[in-house]
Amino acid sequence: MMIRQVLGKFAVSSAVAMMIIGAIANLAESVPITDGQTINGFIRAASRAYQFKNLARPGTATQTARGDEYTFTARRGDSLEVAVTAEDGSTLRPAIALIDPMGRQVSYSENPNFFKYQIVRAGTYKLLVLARNNSLGRYTVAIDGLSAAAAQVPLADQVMRNTLRLRAIGCGVPNVAKIKIGTEERCTRDIEPGVYLYEDATKSIKIVDARRDLIAKQLQVSVLDRCPSAGIPVAQITIAEPQDGRDYTYCATPSRFVQAGSYRYNPITDTLTPLSTAIMGTTPPIPQPPTTLPPTTALPTDARRQQLQRDYGLAVLDNCPAVRSAYVVVNFPEANQIYQYCAPPTRFLTAGEYTYNPTTGNLDAAAKPANCTITIGGICVVK
Repeated sequence: MMIRQVLGKFAVSSAVAMMIIGAIANLAESVPITDGQTINGFIRAASRAYQFKNLARPGTATQTARGDEYTFTARRGDSLEVAVTAEDGSTLRPAIALIDPMGRQVSYSENPNFFKYQIVRAGTYKLLVLARNNSLGRYTVAIDGLSAAAAQVPLADQVMRNTLRLRAIGCGVPNVAKIKIGTEERCTRDIEPGVYLYEDATKSIKIVDARRDLIAKQLQVSVLDRCPSAGIPVAQITIAEPQDGRDYTYCATPSRFVQAGSYRYNPITDTLTPLSTAIMGTTPPIPQPPTTLPPTTALPTDARRQQLQRDYGLAVLDNCPAVRSAYVVVNFPEANQIYQYCAPPTRFLTAGEYTYNPTTGNLDAAAKPANCTITIGGICVVK
């Protein structure tokens, strides 16, 4: 057996008893573990607390300890073997508790270097790796003795091992990379910390940047893939990550409301604080002189629509709805025509009707033009 080969001299069996202790409180997210697998774990001060009984001492009160939770599927008659070993230099004093498919604690050991248990009920078991006497530290947990049918490797583990070739560890460890594979999640330290998404079509992972998505959504700006070299005006936005306390900086294309400059964004209060002379659209921006395009440069198909999206962060609709009271409606008077666009309101522009002022570049509040009774495609056809 794998564990005998690894631990050889350790052959301590724990006392086995069955006792219902009720629901285990504060269960952490379980980490699946399969036959023949070894996982690195780390119990720290922020780890979840579990309730358990020392079944070797009948009558003792329920105890609480920090720890990690693992799950596995077993068949009746399987000879389960578990080994938990504190890593060199770790002060951890590990213990393990085994919970059967009915939610009952069926075993406990304070010397889990080599733990054995004969499975009497088929199903999914929970293995709690606990830290005795408030100890903390890193450890490895290995499992063996499950039948082939019960030890079928979950798809997420197959992807980690065979496709991505990454070593999975417990997600309770800080500063890890979390990879979402289908409906499951696996963690590793083999790549940079962050949240990743596995794409089965390309057999690869891509990072999911929640901070970037939050900035783009809340501030209605176009976030760049990377900050450009010095000399290019951008809105540089810094946001703190609650997980590790580090600051992360992103660059975005300036807009009418978030001009070029340095800012700090607080996602809790949803506030953007300037860190330089740039100010956030609380005062009208200074009008810029018109830009003359080179003769060979053609105007965009719909420059007005692109301007609303780029400068004002509006998600312009393809067509204005019949009822527009809940939308931002922008009129562009040009010659004898009025071009009209509609978009959902944003944090900067509330629902209502506006007229674009070509002199200042602002959107001025306006009533619906009285001299136009019918518009088609945003163009006034009947006055």
